[in-house]
Order: sequence, then structure tokens, then C-alpha cells
Amino acid sequence: MKVLLSTQVYPPELQATAQMVRELAQDLSARGHQVTVLTGFPHHNRGRLYEGYARRLRLTEQEGPVRVVRAWHMVSPSSAFSSRALVMLSQAVGQLLAGLLEEGHQAVVSFGPPLAGPLTASALARRNGAALLTVIYDIYPDIAVEMGALRSRALIKALSSLEQLTYRASDRLVVLSEGLRQRLLQKGVPREKTEVLPVWLSQEEIQPQGRINAWRQRMGIAPEMFVVLHAGTIGLVSGAQVLLQAASLLRRFGDMLFLFVGEGRLKPLLQRMAQEAGLGNVRFLPFQPRQWLSQMQACADVSVLTLLAGRGQTSWPSKLLAYMAAQRPVVASVDADCDTARTILASGSGLVVPPGQPQALAQAILRLYRDAPLREEMGRRGRQYFLEHFERRKATARFAALIEELSRKR
Repeated sequence: MKVLLSTQVYPPELQATAQMVRELAQDLSARGHQVTVLTGFPHHNRGRLYEGYARRLRLTEQEGPVRVVRAWHMVSPSSAFSSRALVMLSQAVGQLLAGLLEEGHQAVVSFGPPLAGPLTASALARRNGAALLTVIYDIYPDIAVEMGALRSRALIKALSSLEQLTYRASDRLVVLSEGLRQRLLQKGVPREKTEVLPVWLSQEEIQPQGRINAWRQRMGIAPEMFVVLHAGTIGLVSGAQVLLQAASLLRRFGDMLFLFVGEGRLKPLLQRMAQEAGLGNVRFLPFQPRQWLSQMQACADVSVLTLLAGRGQTSWPSKLLAYMAAQRPVVASVDADCDTARTILASGSGLVVPPGQPQALAQAILRLYRDAPLREEMGRRGRQYFLEHFERRKATARFAALIEELSRKR
């Protein structure tokens, strides 16, 4: 079977979705399918092309049995909503034009960009008479509206119409949690048209290691420092300001370091806040090469994730998988009724506190700071839960079975 995967991000970009699409392509190929990945040129989160890439209409790469087709699109360093929307729209158009040269696919899977990406994939699926799976990790335009980035009623109405068109055009909508499925059901999507397939991570990608390691030494982090780690995308919905506020409350503990590793639209604001507050216990690092991920995660004594109030219903931070895989306890500042909180509590892998409450977050971190046996037990439970529910081979096998089922029905 020929399968076309359309995606907004793909390696060498470092987002979790980029790596998951590559792994799905590899595992589909291992099952005997011919896989083509349709994507753009790497530019996230830099706003400029990665070194080694130049502007061109189309570029075809070969990664073992997987073909990667990169299509032209706009690139902008601006973080403004309008600029980002234009980049995503141009990427969808570029992929549509490049995808018209790809023929004979029995299945098309869309991983974005939001709204425009699934419509592009729908056109390509129709042209080939193929099944269409749309993967929804964030619900648009809801997020943009709730964050205040989108206020025009006319534009909201237009984008909502595109959203509904996306749902109707898809043979199946794949979401990563039951909470996101409920949001779709509230929008009138039939339950039988939805499928919950969680994000995944290879157990070889991040393995438990000792907290004192080569990466820690390279970064100059002293062995005695208690590291509170926030690793991954630092997006607006994260509300990660609360972690800076907790760091301020805990600044009297001289052996405690709050370490942010990653990039995102919120990072410049956090850096300014830390500098203005004189927080010497806070440090920022960029995304790290994949070969260092296990050691980077292992340097943590506690790993933290945060979401703004209400955002847990439309987002599920993939950084949680890395924390659990690394066998580190988690402190989550999220809504108690969201899927992220339910996963942490069901697994026994950490503590959950209300979002936007730095005092509660600081107290949870302090509790684990003072209780090494509890940290060890929570880390062990998290790793076991990860292996049972989020390991790559189990997850991609379910994804592949769904693709094959829909293709047979077609």
C-alpha cells in the first residue's frame, strides 16, 4: 500500500511531532508499505531555514525506504499570529502543489498545519480516491480565540467553518486523549468518526540514567545542585511564568536550579522576567541534540510541566512522555480534570497542583526536594506506565492497523 504523510514539522526539526512522523513512516515501511512524507523546509522555531537548506520549489530526499518531499513556503522570524498564519497557509499551499505530483496513494494522513493542512490532505486524498486520517493535537481556532490572538468575529466564523469542513472531509479524526475527543463530540462530530491514539516515544530514545553524567558536566551543573527541569516547547498555552514565580519563592534554597531547555514563543518573555527579577537560580538552554536527550532528562531531580487554566482540555504536553521515560517524578501545574492530570495520577508518577498558583507549585517541588524515596518511587512508576501505554512500537502498530483498516474499506 502507498501511504502519504503530510506534516507541518519533520526532522531535522526537533519537535516531538516531527520525530513521531518519522517513526511512523519508518514503522509503516517496515510493514511493507511505500511511504512518502510531504512536508516543508525545516525552520521551526528559528523563523529561518536550517543550515544546509536553500529556498527552492521542491526537494526530494531519501531516508532509507522513506521518500521525503519538501515543498516551498514562506518563512518569517515574526511571532505575530498573522505572520505565523501566513507561513502555515503558504506551507499548506506548497504541499498541495507538490502533492499533486504524487499519485497512487491508498491512504493520506495529515499532521497539519492546522486547518489548512487537513484541507490540503483532503484534496490529495480525493484525487487518489484514498482514505483520509486527520491527526488533531490542538483544536483550532479554539486555542487562538481563547489565548486572545484571534478576535475578529468574521475571521473566527470563517475559520470555524473551515474546521467543520475538515471534520466532514476526514474518514477518521485521530486525537491523543479522551478529553480532546469530548471536545470534538461537543462540536457535533460522530463518536464513530473519532479515534484516540496517544503520542508515543521509543523506549530506546530516552532511558533512565544517573543524574551525574557527561551532559551535566558539559553544561557546568554542579553535582550537588537539585535540578528542577522544564524541557520542551515553551509555548504560550504553557503559562510557564508560574514556574518562574515558584523559582522566586524558592530562591533561598541555594542548591536548587530551575532549568529551562527548549524554545518557544514564551521563552523571550521568561528570560526578561528572570533577568528583571534577578533570579540567579534560573537558567535557559536551547533544544539539545537527540543524542543527549537521555542524559539531559536524567540530570533532573524533578521534572515540571505547566498549562494555563483551561488549556488542559485542548492540549496534552508530549514532554510528559519524556519525563516518564527518563524515570523522573513529575510536578504538573494543570487543571485537575484534564487528561494530563489523570495520566499522572493514574500512573502514580507525580503531583498535580492547580494552574497559575506559584505557591502550590513551589510547595509540591519542595515536598519532592525533601523526600528522595518518594522521588524514586514516582519515577519508577512513571517509567512502567510509559512502557505499558506510550511505547513507540505498540502505538505505531495501532496507528498502522487503523490506516490499513480504512484503506481496505475504501
